[in-house]
Amino acid sequence: MKISKKVWFDSIGVGLCTLIYSLIMTGGGLWMGSAAFIAVSYFFGAGFPKDKIWNILISFALGIVWGLIAFRFLHVSFMSGLIGSSIMFGIMTFIVLFLQGTIMKFTIVPAWLIAWGTTMLILSNITIHSWGLFVFQLYLSMLLGIFVIGYASGILSIRVLFLCSIFLTRRSLQTY
Repeated sequence: MKISKKVWFDSIGVGLCTLIYSLIMTGGGLWMGSAAFIAVSYFFGAGFPKDKIWNILISFALGIVWGLIAFRFLHVSFMSGLIGSSIMFGIMTFIVLFLQGTIMKFTIVPAWLIAWGTTMLILSNITIHSWGLFVFQLYLSMLLGIFVIGYASGILSIRVLFLCSIFLTRRSLQTY
């Protein structure tokens, strides 16, 4: 099986940038590494749309806010049950789609929903002691995922390709 150079270079770039992100995350005490991987997975899955980065980042921020609102609503007794929470999630999803289709056309619904779900998942598994710090760390993790793993891996892949080309060119010149 022949593996293309693009696969090699992309794999090396993403692998090295993931290693760098992991060092930053651990060294900086960011424990929400999964949020970074979810964010960058969306970014890669959407085709790496660099022209939509601000739309995605705004949508991630809105998704975090939406997750906080939903979490708060789930602590209201009549909304915490099956029927109440189902109605609440249905209305909130309707609002997201309605806003994106009318006054907030710059938002990207899948990014908004992914950040909302990520926020809810994390909130349902931990106790928050500092809400401001939580929101900051969650959004920072998502940003680092896109910029350190996503963007930097593309830059690193190009550099690795360039260095390998130089190495291979020098090597082929030495054989003549």
